[in-house]
Parts: sequence; structure tokens; C-alpha cells
Amino acid sequence: MSSSPRLETLRTTLRERLLPAYEPLGQLTLVYLLGSLASGYTADADLDLMMVWDGAEVPAATQREPLVARLDERPGVSPFVVDYRDIHLERYVIDGQEYNVAHQTLSSFEFLLQSILDGRHDRSERVLDPLVATAGFAYGELAWDRKNIGQQWKSRLNTFPPVVNQECRRAVLAHRQTYLTDLRTLMERADWFKFHCTLVEAVRTTVRALFALHEVYYPGDKWLRQSIIRFGLGEEVLTCFGRLFEAQGSALERASEQQAALLRLMDLVEKGEVGKLQPC
Repeated sequence: MSSSPRLETLRTTLRERLLPAYEPLGQLTLVYLLGSLASGYTADADLDLMMVWDGAEVPAATQREPLVARLDERPGVSPFVVDYRDIHLERYVIDGQEYNVAHQTLSSFEFLLQSILDGRHDRSERVLDPLVATAGFAYGELAWDRKNIGQQWKSRLNTFPPVVNQECRRAVLAHRQTYLTDLRTLMERADWFKFHCTLVEAVRTTVRALFALHEVYYPGDKWLRQSIIRFGLGEEVLTCFGRLFEAQGSALERASEQQAALLRLMDLVEKGEVGKLQPC
């Protein structure tokens, strides 16, 4: 977590303004900071917060809209509040800083984390990726932890569950040939849109496994190169990942180089090989 003066100012705003403002809406169990600003990837970004509530439901949009309208200092802006399936989010600006505040119930929060520890497939239709959400909490910063529940879960997650490694690796091995066959077929057809859609899916599946092999919860697609360096996945992973975006030449030549880079990353997963970069 960054210890910059700016982030400390934002922590103060959270403690002194945001938590008291949300208090009338229900009983908060814990609040944590996550995302690129809190992780120190950039000094110029919105601040992401997750609020976890005791109740059976998070406070409804109708409850949160008046609060957002009071907090947002931008003139003439309608309150930005979203409730969609498991996404409960609002956005506002205070002192020039944008805040993204998301919400979960404690039961949903604990079910999601436990499903990762158990390697259990969550059959519910979630928008949130459980593994990415787990990384957000595990590598995030607790800002409010009324019952010490957050710290207890952080302690459980400190030991990386072997089942996550097994499941992520299994996903690569199970789909490897299908991905490669589909990519070759799409290259022959010069169907570059579908080629890159398939490539993104295959790379995401493979890189998730590489992080798991290194006993790291997959932190998501944003700032992925910086995460590879920070968590020390190795020079070869970093080089192959770079080749995916730096390929030169015709469309066919670029696609061939991208496929070769993907293949090497898959080989590393299959062989269980991750070199050592010095983590940041």
C-alpha cells in the first residue's frame, strides 16, 4: 500500500466524512481500499472502496442517491448510483478526487472468499470475478474492521490455497488445444476481430494460471504488466507478455508472433515453470 501524503489525506476523508455519512444507512462490518491508486500503480486515478454490510441486503439505490447527491461536489450532476445483479456502486467527487464506492453484504463477501479457498465453482451468475475480487481484498488495505473479521480473512488468505493453482492450471490444459486450433483457423480466415477476442480469453486464462503458480491471486487485467513485475513472475513471462502487444509486421505476421508468445506462456504453465523477478 502506498504511504504517500495524498493517500493519507484520502484516508482522512474516508474516516471523517464518508464513514459518518454512510452510518445512517445500516451497520458496516468492514471497509477496504483497493485498486490502482491504493496499490501505488499510479498517483492519478479514482479511489476504489468496498463497503461490506451486516444486513441481508446492501442499502438500496433509493437510500444511497440522496447521500451521493450531498457528497458530490460537481455542480449540476445527477447522482451516479448503480444496482445491477451483484454490482452495487456509486461515484462522486470530493475535493477534486473521484471516489468509486462498491457494496457487498457480509454473507456474499464471505461466500465469495470461501469459494476461492475451497476451489469451489460459484454457479451463481455474478458480474464480479471471484478470483479478482479476492485479490482486491487480499492485497487491499483495511480501513474499517469493526469485528476484526477482515483481518481474520486476510490471515486465512495469506496461505495461498493449492486448489487455486490446480484449478487455474487445469483450465489451461483443458482448453489449450481448442484455443490454438481456433486461433489458427481464424488466422487462415483473416478474421482478426474474432482472433483477438479468442486471444484475449486465452491469454487471460493462461496468465491467471501463471499468477497462481507463483501463489498470487490474479489481480485483474488492468496494470497487468506492472503486476507481473511487482509479484516477480519472471523475465520470460514479462518478455512473452510484451510480445503480445509489441508484435510488428503484417496482420498475419503479428498474429503469428502473438500465437507463439501465447504458446510459450502455456508451456510455462504446463511445465510448472515460473522464474524469479525481484518483487517490487
